[in-house]
Amino acid sequence: MPFLKTIILLFIIVNSVFLAQKKTNLEIVDSLLGLSVSQISNTFQNKEQNYKFQFNSPEDYIALSNSILEKLQKNGFKFSTEVEQSEILNYSIKNISVGYPEMFRDGIFGNYLVNRKIYLEGSFYLSANGKLGEVENFVYNVSDTLALDDINSVQNIAYGFTSPEIPNEPFFSSIIEPAIAVGTAAVAVYLFFNVRSK
Repeated sequence: MPFLKTIILLFIIVNSVFLAQKKTNLEIVDSLLGLSVSQISNTFQNKEQNYKFQFNSPEDYIALSNSILEKLQKNGFKFSTEVEQSEILNYSIKNISVGYPEMFRDGIFGNYLVNRKIYLEGSFYLSANGKLGEVENFVYNVSDTLALDDINSVQNIAYGFTSPEIPNEPFFSSIIEPAIAVGTAAVAVYLFFNVRSK
């Protein structure tokens, strides 16, 4: 009986590993923002000083400012709303792109897979009393592979940059599968009648 329980437990664990969901596009963008905050933390060592946070980015990315501010606070930065008494930490997202550059099959009869590429580019700098500090740029990207069926579950339509166009099915792979099926059927029919006539 203990052996059966062990087998069942092992089966459940293996299933949960295989059924683990992929990270959404927004979750990956958020993790890339975390990398940029780590770069800020390594660049500016004086975290005890009060800063004012200034988010200078296109309208599409405004919703991400709270996540960045939260990550900065978790890294020990302190923020104030009084401009006169604090340096301004300027943070800018220049571009976030999510794309599926190519679609391919997992083997001849396998499922369609899609390459996913996520790219984040931006900059940050300090300014105080009308003087600008040195601008630091950051670029981060991530690539992985998704099943075509999983694309809708990783996109978030509320954020347009997380929902790029899905590529079309490759021409040759859409022809190969039916050609193999028809060829196999033709060979089977030929062999059936050829062997039967002998």
